[in-house]
Amino acid sequence: MKRVEIIAAQAIQDDLLDALAHYKVPMHYTIIPTVHGRGSTTPKLGNDVWPEENFILLIYCEQEVLESIEQAIVLVKKKYDHEGIGYFVM
Repeated sequence: MKRVEIIAAQAIQDDLLDALAHYKVPMHYTIIPTVHGRGSTTPKLGNDVWPEENFILLIYCEQEVLESIEQAIVLVKKKYDHEGIGYFVM
């Protein structure tokens, strides 16, 4: 069993979920809807200076599902090449 964490801008949440459905990733997940932070792109701090916010998508899955998740992320990254998308597997 693997734990997948995807951290991305709230603005692309629907596109990410659509991409996961497109690649037939089992849709058993948890979303933490409001997350603040700073990575390699524009900070998402939910304040007057940096008003955008991130979300975290947590998925527990078997090893064989990881390739489909990665394909979905690549698809979304192509559309939103200016947005950072963090992807971690534990």
